[in-house]
Amino acid sequence: MSDRKALRILLVEDDENDAALLLRHLRQIGYDVVHQRVDTEAAMQAALAENWDLVLSDFSMPTFSAPAALAVLKEHSIDIPFIIISGTIDDEMAVDAMRAGAQDFLVKGRLARLQPAIERELREAAIRGERRTMQEKLLVSDRMVSVGTLAAGVAHEINNPLAALVANLDVVALTVAEITKARENVPKNAKTDGADDAAKTSSILDARLRELEEPLRDAREAADRVRQIVKDVKIFSRAADSSRHAVDVHRILDSSLRIAWTEIRNRARLQKNYGPLSVVLGNESRLGQVFLNLIVNAAQAIVEGNPAENEITITTTPAAGGRVAIDVRDSGSGIPESVRSKIFDAFFTTKPVGVGTGLGLSICHRLISEMGGTISVDSEEGKGTVFRVELLAASGDAAGTPPPLMTTPRLARRGRVLVIDDEAAVATVITRLLSAEHDVVEVTSARQALELIDKGQRFDILFTDMQMPDVTGMDLHATLSTQAPDQADRMVFMSGGTYVPVVRDFLHQVKNPRISKPFDVGTLRALVYNLVR
Repeated sequence: MSDRKALRILLVEDDENDAALLLRHLRQIGYDVVHQRVDTEAAMQAALAENWDLVLSDFSMPTFSAPAALAVLKEHSIDIPFIIISGTIDDEMAVDAMRAGAQDFLVKGRLARLQPAIERELREAAIRGERRTMQEKLLVSDRMVSVGTLAAGVAHEINNPLAALVANLDVVALTVAEITKARENVPKNAKTDGADDAAKTSSILDARLRELEEPLRDAREAADRVRQIVKDVKIFSRAADSSRHAVDVHRILDSSLRIAWTEIRNRARLQKNYGPLSVVLGNESRLGQVFLNLIVNAAQAIVEGNPAENEITITTTPAAGGRVAIDVRDSGSGIPESVRSKIFDAFFTTKPVGVGTGLGLSICHRLISEMGGTISVDSEEGKGTVFRVELLAASGDAAGTPPPLMTTPRLARRGRVLVIDDEAAVATVITRLLSAEHDVVEVTSARQALELIDKGQRFDILFTDMQMPDVTGMDLHATLSTQAPDQADRMVFMSGGTYVPVVRDFLHQVKNPRISKPFDVGTLRALVYNLVR
C-alpha cells in the first residue's frame, strides 16, 4: 500500500519552470499532486469553482500578486491554507502578507520547510473546519431550543384565532343551511295574501344573510392572525442562510415579540420605542434568533405574577458610525458583577440546571460579529439589564419587500390561466376567484400540465406550486424552459415557505413572479392584472 498523500494545489505562478520545479519537489517528498496553475485574477476566480487543499503563490507577477490572490480568497470566503513561495519577498512584505491572511512564506530554492508547513496548515485547516461544523450544529441546536421552548406558546397563539375562525365559519354554515331550508318552504305560486307572506319571509331571510357579514369578517381577521404567526415562525426556518442584505429590523423585532409573547405577558408590560431608522445590514433569520434570545432572556429575568410592576422595553436609535442601536431592557434581577464578564462565554449560564443551554448569548455574540455588528451588556444587580446590539445602517428597501402591485382594477382582456397544485382545494379556490374574468384550467400534477402544453394549449399565466410529488414546480420550469420557453416565462410560483435549501436557491436564480401562501384576493387579482397583456 502506498504511503503517498493526495494533494490538490492551486498554484499562483507565472513562471512555468518555477512551477515545474515546485511540483517535482512535492512529488519527491511524497505527494500525489493534482494542480492548476493561474497567473491572473480572472483565472483564479474561475479556478475557485473547484475544491483545493492548498494555495501556493508567488509574491509578485506581471499581472497578479499574492496580496491580490489573498483578496480573491477573502471575496469568496474560502478558508484554505495560503503559502507564499517567492524569491523577491523581504521581511516587511512577508509580515504584511501574514497580516492579510497568508499562513506562511518560503524562499524559492529553500524548500526544506515546505513539507512541515503543508502538514501543519492542512492539520490547522481541518481543525478550523471541525470547529465551523460544530458551531453550525450548536447554532441549529440553540435555535431548536429557543423555538422548542416557545412551541406551546406559539400553539396557544394560533389556537385562539383558529378557534374564532372555525366557530365563525360554523355559524355561517348553520345560518346558510337554515336560510336555504326556509327559502325552499316559501310558496312559489301563492295567491295575493300568500305572496305578501312570502315577501315578508324573503325580507327576513335577506336580513339574516346580511347578519353573516360580521362573522365572516371576524373569520377573516382570525385567519389573518394565523397567517401573521406563520410569517413570524418562517423567520427562524432559514438555518443555512448566512448572507447579509438590507433587512427591516423593526419587522424582525415585532415578529420576535409576537413569538415570545407568552413568555412576556405574565411577567412585564411591553414598551416599544422605535426610532426613525429601521433598515440594517444583516441576516433576517439570524437576527430573529438573536432578538428572540435576548427577549426571552429579558422575560425570564423577571419573576412571573406581577406584570404591572415590571417592564421590558425595546428601543431603536441612530448610533455613531452610521449604525443603528437596538436596546433590549428589562427591569429584572440584573447580572452580578462577578459573572458579567463571562456571559458571552459558551456554556456559561446563570439559569438553574435544566433551564437553557448556556449557548444563547455566546451564539448571539458570534452571529452579530459575523454581521459586522457589536453586542454589549450593561447591568446592575437588582435594577435590571440592557443588552445593546449595534448594526450598520443600510440604504434602500429591505430585502424581501415586494414590489408594489396594481390594486385598482383595469380593463383587461380575458386571459387563459393554468393552476397546478397537488392540493386540490388551493387550485379550486383560485379558479373560483378568477373564473369570472378569465378562463381557468386546474390540474393537480405537473405531468398533467405538461400533457396540456404538449397538445398545443397555451396560457397567459401558469400558477404552480413549488413542491409536488413526482414532478416539482422546479422540474416543470426546467422542462418548459427547453420545450416551451414562452410558457416557462409565464410561470408564477406559489409557496407556503422556502424551508428547503434547493427551493430557496432556485427562487434566487429565476426571475419569475412568486406569491406566498396563504394569499389574499387583492394580491392574487392584482398580480393577474399585471401579467395578462
